Amino acid sequence: MDLIADNLPTAFGMVLGEAISRLVDDHDESLDKRAAMLKVDAPKFSQVDGTLTFEFRLRPNRKPPYLVTLTVTPDLDDDGPRDSALDLSLQTEVRCDCQQFQRVAKSMPGRAKCSCTLAIAWWMHEQLSRRTSEEVLLFLSELKTDTVAAGREVVGQLLKLADEAHGRSKDATSRVQWRIKIANSQLYGPVTINPFVQKAKKNSKGWSKGRQTPAFELLRQQTETDPIDGQVAALTSQPGYDMNREHYNLFQAVDLLVGHPNVAWDDASATPIDVVRGEISIVLEPVEIDSLDDEERSGELQIQRESEPSQRQTLYRVGIRVPGVDLDIRRCELVLGNLHPAQPVVLIAETEGNRLVLAALRDRRATRLISYLLKSDLEEVLLDDETAHQLTMRIGEVGSLVRVELPDQLAGPLEEVEAELVFEMRPRGGAGMFVRLSVFDARLQDMLRPGQEPAIVPAITEEGPIRLRRDTKSERQRANEVVTRFGIDSLSPDEPWSWVAETDDQALDLLARLYEAGDSAPRMIWPEGETIRVRGEITPSALRVQIDDSKDWFGLSGTVSVDGREIKLADLLAAVTERRALVRVGDREFAKISDAFRKRLEQLGDTLVSDRGNLKVADAAVPAVQELIGADVPLEATARWHETIHRLESLADFHPEPPDTLDVSFRDYQLEGFRWLSRLSRWGVGGVLADDMGLGKTVQTLGVLVERAAEGPALVVAPTSVGDNWVRETERFSPGLNPKLYREGNRQHLIESAGPGDLLIVSYQLVQRDARRFASRHWHTLVLDEAQFIKNAQTKTARAIRDIDADWRIALSGTPLENHLGELWSLMRTISPGLLGSWDRFRNRFADPIERHKDAERRESLARLVRPFILRRTKEKVLRELPPRTEITLQAHLSGEERQRYDDARMEALAELSGGIDQPGEHRMRTLAWLTKLRQLACHPRLVDRMWSRGSAKLTLLSSLIDELRDGDHRALIFSQFVKHLGLIRELLDERGITYQYLDGATPAKERQRRVDAFQAGEGDLFLISLKAGGTGLNLTAADYVIHLDPWWNPAVEDQATDRAHRIGQDRPVTVYRLVASGTIEEQILEMHADKRELVAGVLDGTDRAAKMETEDLIRLIKAGDLS
Repeated sequence: MDLIADNLPTAFGMVLGEAISRLVDDHDESLDKRAAMLKVDAPKFSQVDGTLTFEFRLRPNRKPPYLVTLTVTPDLDDDGPRDSALDLSLQTEVRCDCQQFQRVAKSMPGRAKCSCTLAIAWWMHEQLSRRTSEEVLLFLSELKTDTVAAGREVVGQLLKLADEAHGRSKDATSRVQWRIKIANSQLYGPVTINPFVQKAKKNSKGWSKGRQTPAFELLRQQTETDPIDGQVAALTSQPGYDMNREHYNLFQAVDLLVGHPNVAWDDASATPIDVVRGEISIVLEPVEIDSLDDEERSGELQIQRESEPSQRQTLYRVGIRVPGVDLDIRRCELVLGNLHPAQPVVLIAETEGNRLVLAALRDRRATRLISYLLKSDLEEVLLDDETAHQLTMRIGEVGSLVRVELPDQLAGPLEEVEAELVFEMRPRGGAGMFVRLSVFDARLQDMLRPGQEPAIVPAITEEGPIRLRRDTKSERQRANEVVTRFGIDSLSPDEPWSWVAETDDQALDLLARLYEAGDSAPRMIWPEGETIRVRGEITPSALRVQIDDSKDWFGLSGTVSVDGREIKLADLLAAVTERRALVRVGDREFAKISDAFRKRLEQLGDTLVSDRGNLKVADAAVPAVQELIGADVPLEATARWHETIHRLESLADFHPEPPDTLDVSFRDYQLEGFRWLSRLSRWGVGGVLADDMGLGKTVQTLGVLVERAAEGPALVVAPTSVGDNWVRETERFSPGLNPKLYREGNRQHLIESAGPGDLLIVSYQLVQRDARRFASRHWHTLVLDEAQFIKNAQTKTARAIRDIDADWRIALSGTPLENHLGELWSLMRTISPGLLGSWDRFRNRFADPIERHKDAERRESLARLVRPFILRRTKEKVLRELPPRTEITLQAHLSGEERQRYDDARMEALAELSGGIDQPGEHRMRTLAWLTKLRQLACHPRLVDRMWSRGSAKLTLLSSLIDELRDGDHRALIFSQFVKHLGLIRELLDERGITYQYLDGATPAKERQRRVDAFQAGEGDLFLISLKAGGTGLNLTAADYVIHLDPWWNPAVEDQATDRAHRIGQDRPVTVYRLVASGTIEEQILEMHADKRELVAGVLDGTDRAAKMETEDLIRLIKAGDLS
């Protein structure tokens, strides 16, 4: 789908602007300051199918640029009808590479925001707001990238860069050569590193000998100096006595020269050398006595040589080497000079070679051992068995100083390693920490890197040395699982299996996850004295809460005291929301929130709204907050808070009687419903009366409207089809009220003149059209009948309803929740603003955890939060005298031609939907289109093919069913969602001379009521009704049979339609027939009905689960086996 081409320009420009405005509103205001400092340039723009993509590159604080992506897709989740292109809704999603975004994304996937995303949202809002709708399309087309031209530009820049680089290389007139000098070849002689600037010879290839230049001079010429040369110069600049010597470090300088192309000895010939890295190792090598010369075989060894071979000892020669570097240590000079006062390293210089090895030791004290060995003539040193055994028994201690390699006969027996994965933690200077994942075994000399060779490693026990065999593959697999489970790979990588948490927040996030996992997480090992401290647990007894007054809200704050340090309640709530078990109490010090207190804080957070860093309590949330604070927490509150609590407590004993002017005898459950509404009215908070259809929601509401009538006018918003019913019920049961229909005449006068006792009744369509009129005045009461009409908060109708100024709001709906939790949020946002907070907050806290992750705790918390404001009773529980209802499913077996037509369409659908469509919005739209086509084919092929003339199995079944009903003197309501299907049935009935009434969305309001009254008076055997147009608000108890021609996705819609006949006033049993084409998608839809019923129960009754269908679920319906 081409999103721009398929919609009117005015519609698209307007809707895109609204989507961007919502995106701006979704950002927390704490991001404003940083976002305002970011410079935003025009993005790269692309459009693929129905998705618009904007790619921005932001470069904050001289850092590498961040890629910030904004995608805009059509919202296809609303399966209700769209009256016009203006009803199109767009969804936005943002992503960013910055650490702030990535940190939030870890705890709240799919919901993260950052200052970068706010900056680009502002930029988009500014661009769209200053353009007309037509100019928006031109603006988007100008943003589109000419990919070929962009390719030419990229190649041009590359060639230009290459020319500059090669030109500089060819034309360079100078370079730096680093010369290293070891004074007098002494073991502890000083090492110097000096830069020599060489000039290119003019008339021949090569370079001059070079002129020694002070290192600080190179620093002054940084623009002309290679970056590595600049770093070495900074490390080797000899500062004066009055300067800071912090950065002087010859070890790091030599380390930077590893692999440098221009290093030489500082001798007369400037002999070029290579600088390499390594580690010194002491090696014991077995030798045969027979291989020794005469001098070596003197004394005891000569006796050994002359003895029997079985009685001879094994001898070992001591050597020094650097593993991985092929050199003869006897032909090298070793220097333990002034490289670094705390760095255990040694320089190894080949006397007849061109290499300088920077060799590491394990401890500074090992330099004395190396010095001793170098002073000894190792050719004259041999170890016998006893001496070698003495060394091996202390190999663990010696190995901590310097690496020791033992031959197999000394290394000991082979055993299996007991590999424990541990985290080596080390605080990082300034902020954050270093993290290394290692393999630990108490017998090992060193920690090992997971999965890295060697597979056999030396170890030590009290009995002597051993060798440990590792399963490197298993180590690597376990380590990868740990990295993934605890999100380690989100940190900055360092060395293999090492990472850096660059900020304290990153370190805290990781520590919280590890503490949360308890014993199932790898053990943490810290250097002595450098631990990030975790103090005791935070419990409710440490909490102090203050409540003050704010306009239309209560302000809430609090602190927790831990070891004399104060922690804000807002910080505790943020930690709980982000699933962190730890909260900061000081510099590198944190406290753990107890498990019980964390659950309580989570529930408290559900009831609060955060605004500019302040916590607010809506009036509707007061009792929940009071309960969660509890008696064990000291509370300082204003007089208004205590007055509110007292008033709420008194409501428990408030049992009002119906007004005398209300001419009705309530049933017990209706009296209970009236009193519930009356309590909410006295409290001043809205609610949802969610009784089943036919239980008298209208008359219960009239009772409270009579109570409130004297204080001001009431506005009732209801579907067109039930407006007349409100007038009749009001005139019948509450003659003291003055009902008026907002349809004809002077509509402005009706609004302006409405006063006490007046009841103005208007349709949802007219509220949307005349939104400014209705918002221009104050209403004492607002009633929303069939409130599921505002289940989509983004529609103009929902926004128009929210803009109405009313003292008290009440919603009536038998189906406040049908498909997904967004419907419940939209309804509660209108009826009781502030209770569930913003959509972003609600989605983060409830919708995503419940619908995507099946989080039972979050589901229970939501049910607990909304339960006081929703009253729901079913007919089965309260109307025991209501006649029984029987439901029967009748199978229609497709003919051969129908089956072939259906199966061909199903295979074609699967082929197309498996064809690699990548855009989610487009994919879902095509899927829904195919599902609709298959459902139509299951009803009657003529709904798809006008030329079809062979009839249908379902129409044949319906015809025989009608005959049976007429023979039994029964009357029936026939529902279908396809108006064309009803048209085919009308043709059948007209042909057979069967009388009927008919109603669909095109039937005028007055004509609707006339036809309803006629059917109730006995005119017509059947009533054909469009499911959408007549499924609510009609009283048709003259029928005792209900026929559903085609199953709808949600059973609640069908139940509402059935309740047109099965309601108060019905004195005959009601039978419900569902006609289902066997072997088609209709059977799969019936199976879904159970899940949809569980959705309602999961939240409204607090049991089981809630789920929203994804595109993959829809495709699965089509794939559901070979249905034939």
